[in-house]
Amino acid sequence: IIVGLGGVGSWASEALCRSGIGSLVLVDLDDVCISNMNRQVHALSSTIGKFKIEEMKQRLHQINPTCNVTLLHDFVSKENVQAMIEKFLFLYPPPTSLCVLDAIDGKIEKAALIASCAVRKIPVVTVGGSAGKTDPTCVVLQDLARVQDDRLLFACRKILRQEYGFKKPNLMKPTRPAKKWHIMAVHSTERRKGEVDDDSAEESSQQSSSFRICDSSLGTACHVTGTFGFVAASCIVDMIANDNLIKPNSI
Repeated sequence: IIVGLGGVGSWASEALCRSGIGSLVLVDLDDVCISNMNRQVHALSSTIGKFKIEEMKQRLHQINPTCNVTLLHDFVSKENVQAMIEKFLFLYPPPTSLCVLDAIDGKIEKAALIASCAVRKIPVVTVGGSAGKTDPTCVVLQDLARVQDDRLLFACRKILRQEYGFKKPNLMKPTRPAKKWHIMAVHSTERRKGEVDDDSAEESSQQSSSFRICDSSLGTACHVTGTFGFVAASCIVDMIANDNLIKPNSI
């Protein structure tokens, strides 16, 4: 299940389809904007103004006509996330293997989705912020509890601890690594000029909500968002191929 079909989610969707994943659910309510042309795989001169998930479905069926692609025309919000999870479980009830790829831009919605997946023990792979990053070789995969270089994930993690009861680090032993949440996160270790790696840092460059800014003030590079998507897809493919879905253990 890919939530958010932007610069990361679109590339991840294609990678999953080309890797042989037979069933995909695409969740988004956004349309293709001309400013998406630099980084989103479904953005073409012929698709401007059309729904991203509908264009992505057509593209995926050109790759694999037998791929089962389900569309959910909606944005995930704090208010509807529980109903969204119920839809996921209705589409793929246990013991079907289910994994969520969180490619949401907003910290509030991102935290709500991750928390809901954690309560249901649904494996989830999340992605951090790619705006302002230019070096794809700095993209890494790490447990969300231990991410050190991503302002969006810092803010999301703070919300998860304060509002959803996620495990906090041991302040008595600050040098000991935080206990893993078993939620994999894709992020970049590249530092933007003047960036602060503090959980209390304000998200001056990250919007607080996904509703709805076409672009941020920072530029975004296709080779970076694509790498984010490919790394996230590789994590999911690896879990499925090895029958080792990593279930959250964070509350």
